Amino acid sequence: MKKTLLFLLLAMASAPAAFAQNRPGGEMSSKDFTGGGVTSSRNTGFGIKGGYNLNGLRGDDISGINRNSRSDFHAGVYGQLGFNEFSSIQTELLYSRQGFEANTGAGGARQRFRMDYVMLPIMYVGNVTETISFHVGPQVSLLTNIRNNEQTLDIAANGFNSFDFGGVGGLEARVGPARVGARYNLSLGKIFEDGNTKAGAFANSKLYNNLLQVYVGIGFTQ
Repeated sequence: MKKTLLFLLLAMASAPAAFAQNRPGGEMSSKDFTGGGVTSSRNTGFGIKGGYNLNGLRGDDISGINRNSRSDFHAGVYGQLGFNEFSSIQTELLYSRQGFEANTGAGGARQRFRMDYVMLPIMYVGNVTETISFHVGPQVSLLTNIRNNEQTLDIAANGFNSFDFGGVGGLEARVGPARVGARYNLSLGKIFEDGNTKAGAFANSKLYNNLLQVYVGIGFTQ
């Protein structure tokens, strides 16, 4: 897993230089491209992005938990590779703060969990219009830190699953170099490991992250 992440990071870092070598003299919009292969239209480039997270819980065992969603943020970088005026592939590397609140402490005390993930979505991007596109694809995430109220917890010792996977889908609008979008993350990896009694009140529970993201970004075409 670590080797795969390292390979993808190196690919993202080297992509802008490779794109720049193929750039013609004039600027093109995504609708001006008429040839084949990789285009230097605005479907190809890189940038930065960040925004709002609203994360909660979903799953078979959610009915017995008095819980609230957590509001936080995410931020990161992306690289995009265009194939024609409609299609491109976009890869992102994001730091995402998520979590939830639940009355599962001693005597029903409120517990506020903050979970820090590193996310790697790889998405197909399709241009619906000149300014609107849809994004869909798989995503893997690595849990790097977790806190309960103000206390930092050991991930494995408290029954948390350090690896998550699933899919993402959303819409994005572009005006010049600016991007605004919304995305839903469908998590398929359980928050807590199966059969791990160290998870306390969450032991053997089938619970998943339920994440909505709204973001803004700045892109640089190649």
